[in-house]
Amino acid sequence: MIDKKKVISLIIAGASALLIMFAFKFATFAVAPKKNPMPSDYNTGISWEEAEKINKPIAVLFYVDWCNYCRKFAPVFDDYRKKYSSEYNFVIVKSDAPENEKIVKQYYIPGYPTVYLVEKKKNRKNIIDPQKYFNNEEFTQELKDFLK
Repeated sequence: MIDKKKVISLIIAGASALLIMFAFKFATFAVAPKKNPMPSDYNTGISWEEAEKINKPIAVLFYVDWCNYCRKFAPVFDDYRKKYSSEYNFVIVKSDAPENEKIVKQYYIPGYPTVYLVEKKKNRKNIIDPQKYFNNEEFTQELKDFLK
């Protein structure tokens, strides 16, 4: 004799499994943020060419994606950008990109990352000591001193 309760529970279990499989196969899931974003994943919203046209000093980060130090510094530089965008245009320049070759040749880049503060109008540029990159107080002081 067939146990009707067992048959019904097996049918329900099978249907549930099919529904779950169908949901996973055709459902759209949000993409999780990258755990280790590259510096090129950050967007300052302004190109070097655009920054040069605006009457504001430029804080420019020269980087390469393969540099681990650049990967660690990119989010810090992005935080500085958010904090000081009213005083500076923040630009990131991928140094090994062919389209940036002309810009890169204009600057001495001793290693990666390298940050310059540039004021085209006064033909001024200062390189920031890399030891200050992760020290908020010292980096901020460099930004303020350059504006004087």
